[in-house]
Amino acid sequence: MNDLISRQAAISHVDDVPYIKDHPNVGLLWKAWIESLPSAQPEPLTDKEQRIFLAAMGREEKVCKQVDEECRDCREPYEDSLVRVCHEIARKVKGALWT
Repeated sequence: MNDLISRQAAISHVDDVPYIKDHPNVGLLWKAWIESLPSAQPEPLTDKEQRIFLAAMGREEKVCKQVDEECRDCREPYEDSLVRVCHEIARKVKGALWT
């Protein structure tokens, strides 16, 4: 997430919109709405949540490995294995939500 902006920057921008300059009450409504938005920053996982995630991904990986083996001859050469997809999901979650 490289495109996050601050609430204050968004609120400051509201004042520069021509229509809002002519209608200050609209500006107040927009500012209140911006302030009410949830944070775009991901909340880090707690230790307990990390352990649960890793355990769930471990179980999922076992199932995916079994399916990969059963469908070894069914899959197109360009298709990723399910185990590889599991590894990518775990990598991305760790990068985004680990503290």
